[in-house]
Amino acid sequence: MANIKYSELLDEVLPYLAADPSDPVTENAIKRSVIEFCSGSWIWKHLPDPLDVVAGESAYDLEPLSGSDVASVIAAELDGVPLAPKDVAWLNKEIPRWRTVAARPKYFTQVDTEQVILAALPDANITAGLTLTLALQPSQAATSFPKWIFNQYLYVLAEGALAKLMMMPNKPWTDIQNGADRRTKFEAGIANARASAVSALGSAPQRVTAQH
Repeated sequence: MANIKYSELLDEVLPYLAADPSDPVTENAIKRSVIEFCSGSWIWKHLPDPLDVVAGESAYDLEPLSGSDVASVIAAELDGVPLAPKDVAWLNKEIPRWRTVAARPKYFTQVDTEQVILAALPDANITAGLTLTLALQPSQAATSFPKWIFNQYLYVLAEGALAKLMMMPNKPWTDIQNGADRRTKFEAGIANARASAVSALGSAPQRVTAQH
């Protein structure tokens, strides 16, 4: 998969500012825009290799691609059967002993973005039994992101970066109202991309919010 540097977006950002921030400031705004866009839109999906399910083990580590972090588990199946996403509060109320009683899992949850947790506690070993669909976002250390995201969402990403820069207080390039308008366009772009991403999955999964 080809990547592209954040600096490739500079020409879509700098001409619209009243003053020129230093490159680190501008590139950081671009980077944060790309991360937020990917996290909210689910457009960058990854299908990792199926995981072996072990009886008595409910938590499984997630393995994103190099240069990325997991934004969310957006779908999970156990031996071909879809698992329903639920938050911990729901599980504690509806299945009080879901962490200790062994049964065939019907649900999954997350308490962070590094693991997926099955509920109830698996009661059998299943080789390559757990298949996941992950939503990815660039890692904080990444200096680039997938080129296809740049090609398809260039103008949305630019709106996000401009909003972040323009809404910085007391800077030569500050333009609060313009920034707020661009923020609205950026959020609409995320929502539209999310709708397309969910439609491509063939259903409308509900996100389990992990604790960051």
